[in-house]
Amino acid sequence: MRFHLIDRIDEIYYGKYIKGTKCITLADDVFDQHFPGYPVFPGSLIIESLAQLGGAYFELVMMKENQISKQCVLSIVNKMKFRKGSYPGDCLSIKAEVKTHNEDFGVVYVTATVDDKVRAEGELTFMFVDIASDELNNSRKSLYNILAKNMVVVDENNL
Repeated sequence: MRFHLIDRIDEIYYGKYIKGTKCITLADDVFDQHFPGYPVFPGSLIIESLAQLGGAYFELVMMKENQISKQCVLSIVNKMKFRKGSYPGDCLSIKAEVKTHNEDFGVVYVTATVDDKVRAEGELTFMFVDIASDELNNSRKSLYNILAKNMVVVDENNL
């Protein structure tokens, strides 16, 4: 993965949703070209951060259930809408709510908000593919250990 576009995973409710954070800073490489003098975070990278969070949800579920490790691959972006631009200094609260999850694919409804105002929303579908190597599998587990270091696990007992 070239870009890690989640700064942290904040909360997970297995079977329901995952929440995370992406802070946009002027130090992000993309602002060299997008756009000099008027930095706007590209919508494609907002989709990528939402996809990374949605994929993380499904992969964390598989790890929790000790299933054979699979990688989530984004296969469909549906009904994605951008309500307002995102800029350096914005801290995106990102969320993926589970719509469908089975052994072959998963679908999430995603939102990116700043100060509870929607910046982007849509639906993402993932297919699950076998991870080809132990090295890649271990790398993904290490990444999730970092991102989920302070993650809160929510269930009906602590809502």
